[in-house]
Amino acid sequence: MPDPCCPARTFFRLGLFVACSAAAALGAQKQSPAPKPERVGGGLVIAMPSGPDGFLYPVSGTATGSTLSALVAPALIDSEFKNGRIVYRPALATRWQFSKDKTQITFFLKKGVKWPDGEEINAHDVAFTTELVADPKVASPRRNSVEHMDPKEPVTVIDDYTVRFNFTHAYNQGTMMSHAAPGTIVPEHLLGKADRTGLRKHPLHKQRVFGHGFFDLIKWVPKQYLVFKRNPNYALGNQSGLLAHLDRILVRIVPQYQTQLQALKSQQVDLIETVQEKDLLEVKSWPHVKVYRKGLRAMDYICYNLNDPLFQDVRVRRALTMSINIQRIMKTLLTVGGEVVGVQAFSTISPELTDYKAKGIKLLPYDPKRAKELFAEAGLRDSDGDGMLDRDGKPFRFTLSTNTGNPRRADAVVLVQDDLKRVGIEVTIERIEPNTFFDNLRHRKYQAALAGWSAGLFVDPSPIWGSPSKDDKKPFNHCDYSNARVDALITKGLNTADFDEEKRCWEEMQQIIYDEQPYTFLFWRPQFFAVNSRVRGVKPSILSTLFEIQNWWVPKGERAYDL
Repeated sequence: MPDPCCPARTFFRLGLFVACSAAAALGAQKQSPAPKPERVGGGLVIAMPSGPDGFLYPVSGTATGSTLSALVAPALIDSEFKNGRIVYRPALATRWQFSKDKTQITFFLKKGVKWPDGEEINAHDVAFTTELVADPKVASPRRNSVEHMDPKEPVTVIDDYTVRFNFTHAYNQGTMMSHAAPGTIVPEHLLGKADRTGLRKHPLHKQRVFGHGFFDLIKWVPKQYLVFKRNPNYALGNQSGLLAHLDRILVRIVPQYQTQLQALKSQQVDLIETVQEKDLLEVKSWPHVKVYRKGLRAMDYICYNLNDPLFQDVRVRRALTMSINIQRIMKTLLTVGGEVVGVQAFSTISPELTDYKAKGIKLLPYDPKRAKELFAEAGLRDSDGDGMLDRDGKPFRFTLSTNTGNPRRADAVVLVQDDLKRVGIEVTIERIEPNTFFDNLRHRKYQAALAGWSAGLFVDPSPIWGSPSKDDKKPFNHCDYSNARVDALITKGLNTADFDEEKRCWEEMQQIIYDEQPYTFLFWRPQFFAVNSRVRGVKPSILSTLFEIQNWWVPKGERAYDL
């Protein structure tokens, strides 16, 4: 589901592994048709604020890792977003079939698709990938995808090209697909004997990236750049059955947003993933740039570490939210041409999933006076007249962290700090490098954090809101939230094939979580990205900025450089 995380589809959809050359080994494969000659060639330069954490799907947990891995990864299925829901398309699996009792899904794989060393990608690799995700030794952030499968035999290899996923209950088809094929496939013949506790340090994760995708990763200098080369031997084919058009893609790691903007303006890069709302009008005025808008998938929030005694009283958390003027934050940060382009959030289910739109949830008002009353009920008062809240003489103060490279969040934490000072709370702001920041969230090394999700486009709240356990730490449940009724609703909602019952579960769950305020939910916002206008074929999608990048191309007369 998430931004660091995510979960999601096609580019945010998935995760990992790379074909790293070995064209001779792939030469015997049936090749996809070549694109039109006039569209083949040229390069694309992309600026990103941070690099990937790695390329092995079972252990990768960042949005950048998923985005870049999708360039090079063999995936079981592909997807697009239509009419408020995910629509699945063939990739390695040419077709799939659901059992009559809705407890099994069988995938039928394409034959002859090979890893770079010539070994065939087959059903054993698919089953092995699921095995790794399920193994507690791996400590996979993706483990929620197997929670609802038969623990004795989650996957059955019927033959080399047929694999069946076995679920514990009847599920709706969307839930089954999202759990059976949430990511990409790893090579069993290379990882089968690897130390499962050390996969994050394995060369295939950090150095010798290995897979089969539209592109090959040919060079990676951490914290500086990555270079991808068109794979002429790609055997899966995209929706139109063509190979990728671009010869190369250079990803430059540019941590600072303003530096990205200047690089786009001076045509040193062709694409930046995010244009902040305050810069939209200026960027749109640049004649060589086109701005694209995606749907409401990005959500910003403040999460509270519930292991910290400061935040364990629900009255304190509700009072914090009532002390923060969310409408002012939205108006300040999300106004474009006089219009506020975001909507206030109340849950982690995207408003784009119109089938699941909850009704009747009453948002907490901005009410500093009532907030102070709640603080007082929780034992926090200004006992010494210094204007700051305290309990037994100990001031109520905490550190609010966020990631660097995001001016919107940099401005938001200052606005939050100002609002909370007005009710007597001292907030220290901490800005941290993105990979370190998100690692701190996963390991609960923070007090409060302003972060964001790139929401999953299927409903599975278990990674964020399911209770952590000894065997499953729920790395995306950053605040360590735990509620038995929410757990029961998640189980029931995921285990029913009745849509109306499922929807009722999610509505009640959202109400409970909002009432308990483990987050101060801020806003959903559309995402804007900018691309040099010489790049053709760009298809904006809520799934990813780089959606169907294999179909992007640059006319010969407009190619600015060869990479």
